[in-house]
This record gives sequence, C-alpha cells and structure tokens, in this order.
Amino acid sequence: MRLWMALLMAAGLVAAVPAAATPPKYVGGQFRYWSFSDGNDLRDVLAYWVPGPFHVQLEYWDFQDPNTDDQFRPEVGIHLRDRRRSVYTLQWRHEHHQERYWLGTDQVLTGHLVGRAEVSPIVGNDSTLWVWSAGGDYYWASWNFLSATVIRDPRLDGLWVVPVRVRLANEANDWLQFTVAPASRRTVGWAIDAKKRWVRLGIERNNRYDFTDVNNTIFTAGFEVSLTHPE
Repeated sequence: MRLWMALLMAAGLVAAVPAAATPPKYVGGQFRYWSFSDGNDLRDVLAYWVPGPFHVQLEYWDFQDPNTDDQFRPEVGIHLRDRRRSVYTLQWRHEHHQERYWLGTDQVLTGHLVGRAEVSPIVGNDSTLWVWSAGGDYYWASWNFLSATVIRDPRLDGLWVVPVRVRLANEANDWLQFTVAPASRRTVGWAIDAKKRWVRLGIERNNRYDFTDVNNTIFTAGFEVSLTHPE
C-alpha cells in the first residue's frame, strides 16, 4: 500500500511538470541473441513506439531450455519535459513474477551538462528490492556525449556497477557508442553499438554484470525510424 501511494504521488508530481519542449518521436524493433555460458541461450524480440511524451515497448524472451519459463515483458513509460528541457520519468515493466517501476529525472544543469538520479523498486510476491542510480552526461558538438552512472543493485547479495559510455553522433542521428562497465566484484562488462540511418547493430559482453552469476554475450540487430518530419 505504501509503495502504491508513493507511486501515485510521484505520478501527480510528474503530471504537474509543464511539457514545454517537444520530445523526439520514433518507432523501432530489435532481435537480440543472448549466448549464455551455461548453454541456456535466449532469443529476445522487442518492438517499441515513442509517439511523444511516452513510450510503449513489447518484449518476448524465448529461452533454449524448454524447462525455463519464457517471458512476455510489456513496458510503458511517461517522459515529460520542462522549459529547460529537463526530463521527468515514471515507468513500469512486467518481469515474469514481479513488477518493476522507475522514477527518475534528467536535469539540465548547464548548456553541456545533465545530471541524473533514479530509484527503481522491484516488487515481488513477498518482497520489494530497491535499485538506486545517479550519474551525469557531458554533451559536446552535435549529439556527442560522455556518460557515467553509479548503480547499486541489491540482488545476489548486492552489486555496484559503474557503466561509462561515449557516443559519437552527427546531426542525422547516426552514431557509434562504446560502453565499459566495471563492477564491485572485479568484473568488467563492455558493449559496442551503432546506428546508421534506420539500422541498429550491437554486441555486448556481460561478465557477472548484473544480478546473475552467468556470463553472456549479446548480439543485436534492429531498426529505428524517426516519426518527426523535418520542417
């Protein structure tokens, strides 16, 4: 009950923010193949639609092992902007036997610097776990940025992760992105992602990157199309 009251209050605060800036509009889809070190590979199909100040994503996890439960993971998020182009986010996703929520903000601090903070409760049948994160982005030139985030995840006896990424982009929103993610258990994850026109490709390596103790490599292929018509 307390969690729902907090989420409803947060929704009221987010709804009160004036949406003065026009957010980007786009639609896309991806196929992601997860190769796990235990052999239980995963075929991940997802589609997303961002028509403005909210997004909808539908995702399906199909595991190779027939004894592993497959998952349908719908997600909805609201992203409102104020006159300074700061963003306020309230989001929900169904994850198998639990529900996950996000409440966060991206605050424009200067012409080049954005600060971020987020809390994400994971609500199960008998417990609620809280994931916390904070960080910042530094933008320069076109849409180039350097981003760093500190994440505290309480699952699997707790884990600190610090993803750092750099994206090199142009005015057409073509980009190449590199990520390195050291974690508190002396492991390092990494990823390389790219977008050219409407094509998206990527490869990611997770060495106990999150709450699991299984290594994986993820291959991604997809598309993304802008719904915003040039003036």
